[in-house]
Amino acid sequence: MNAVNYANYNRAISRLVIAVSLVLMPFIVIKNAQACAACGDTLSKDWGTQGVRSTPGITVDLSYNYINQDQQRYGSGTASSGQIDSLSAAGQEIEDYTTTRTTTASLNYASDTWGVIAQFPFVDRTHGTFGDTGAYPATTDYSSSSDTSIGDIRFIGRYTGLSADKSAGIIAGVKLPTGSTDANFSSGAEAGNPLDPSLQIGTGSTDLILGGFLTGAIDEYGWFAQATVQHAVATKSFAGDDYRPGDAYSVNAGMRHAKFGAKFTPMLQLNYLHRQPDTGAAATPPDALTGGPATGGTLVYLAPGALYRVGGGTSAYGFVQLPVYQYVNSLQLTPRYTLTLGISHSFE
Repeated sequence: MNAVNYANYNRAISRLVIAVSLVLMPFIVIKNAQACAACGDTLSKDWGTQGVRSTPGITVDLSYNYINQDQQRYGSGTASSGQIDSLSAAGQEIEDYTTTRTTTASLNYASDTWGVIAQFPFVDRTHGTFGDTGAYPATTDYSSSSDTSIGDIRFIGRYTGLSADKSAGIIAGVKLPTGSTDANFSSGAEAGNPLDPSLQIGTGSTDLILGGFLTGAIDEYGWFAQATVQHAVATKSFAGDDYRPGDAYSVNAGMRHAKFGAKFTPMLQLNYLHRQPDTGAAATPPDALTGGPATGGTLVYLAPGALYRVGGGTSAYGFVQLPVYQYVNSLQLTPRYTLTLGISHSFE
């Protein structure tokens, strides 16, 4: 392979990997539920929403995201038995686990300088809680739920005309309140009673998403960086009470190495998410001991992964997201890891 062909090959691989990485980002950043730093968007659903593609054409993507929140945390550390007992005695709900499986279909169209992506998530969530009776861990008060439905749909646009090489761009989009908000507990002491808003598959809110991104390549390394903010501009009431999911601020960066041949490309991403507390009378009650917010926090994850180019415009990818730093307000459930698998096909 001569120098010119190698440079063209390197640029092509860089564009492909960066495009797939950015399309993937909405499903890697953590999407937690009840009383977690990322609640409100079942993986964020909420906070990512980029879908940037650097070459003209259409890309279809199907991804699967698994997150099991089974770790009770308080502040920046694992919650101690004494902290949990004190909160339970003060009447705060003690949750057991929340498991969310999200399958997302995405359609991405890009021209030379602009593009749009539509994301359609389908969510399966199960949840268990010991309740707020002060008798933790009494199984007689244990309640559980299971809900499956379409989630909140997103439409995201991007413009890359900010620079001659189209390496910089802006992102703007909207999240629609298409996810279900009327799920009830299915068994236990709370059977038949509605789930908290932060546990519902949908947030009931219409959100605006704004941000920007940069991409580039240095030798055989391709990289990207992006930042977004998501803010609810219209909300609904739950049982007559107001509820507004907290704003989400995300910063994500990634790189890839293109010297493993045309088929296999390792990648590494760093994901930062800050989620402000939910507000409104229907939001999760404040910390029973401090009176501070019980939702919101800051999460930082390192996500190693890889892309395999099957051929004919089709690529398969996988990522494991590992916690680097987790700070949550009050007592919340967090995952020990998240798993994302997907397949993407480009039509040019």
